[in-house]
Amino acid sequence: HVGMLQDDVRMGAYHDAIKFNAERHFKGKVVLDIGSGTGPLAVWAAQAGARRVYAVEASNVGVHIERMVQAHGFRDVVHVIQGRIEEVELPEKVDVILSEWMGYFLLRESFVQSIVLARDRWLKPTGV
Repeated sequence: HVGMLQDDVRMGAYHDAIKFNAERHFKGKVVLDIGSGTGPLAVWAAQAGARRVYAVEASNVGVHIERMVQAHGFRDVVHVIQGRIEEVELPEKVDVILSEWMGYFLLRESFVQSIVLARDRWLKPTGV
């Protein structure tokens, strides 16, 4: 996970994609961050004006999300859910799905099938 976080180009691209689409895709929306890791995408979605963010993480690294969320002042916006997306229950459908679905080197941590399942189960018909 540290390798991905230290990839400035990769992280900058994710940050800019969220920041520059804030008004259209994030402001006032419900966001699902699948494989949230330490939570950077969840925090950026909250900074972009998301009404609520569900940060789903199956691994133990997810314990750090709470600290990130609190440090950035988004405890009321970002809700951390420990578990696999295939097994968790969300309290509502979402407008946006975020994920670093391909991992790094394209194959490591790849979970396209999980994203498709989440899309079919949790994304609103008008969602992105």
